[in-house]
Amino acid sequence: DIEDYEEIPRQMAAAGEFFALRICGDSMEPSLFDGEEIWVHQQPTLENGDIGIFLLDGDAYVKEFRVTNRGTFLVSHNPTYKPKQITEYSETRIYGKVIYPIR
Repeated sequence: DIEDYEEIPRQMAAAGEFFALRICGDSMEPSLFDGEEIWVHQQPTLENGDIGIFLLDGDAYVKEFRVTNRGTFLVSHNPTYKPKQITEYSETRIYGKVIYPIR
């Protein structure tokens, strides 16, 4: 749901589609914190190591995208959370790349 609008710098607007989200939970601490707003560049692909917004089997996540020789994973930065593996049977969608935490 759209809660509010905020102006973005002109150079960001020229670079494509952006949206903002609020982090819910502590799975990405210490990189991103519960309640923090983030900027996301809308794009369908990510590079290994990018933090992105994902839909995985019906649930939405903010995670690091990691490709290894064991497979593709969505990884939390908080070590108490296990990585979520993306398999050939997973329903997955990438919504975009986190480009800026707003403090």
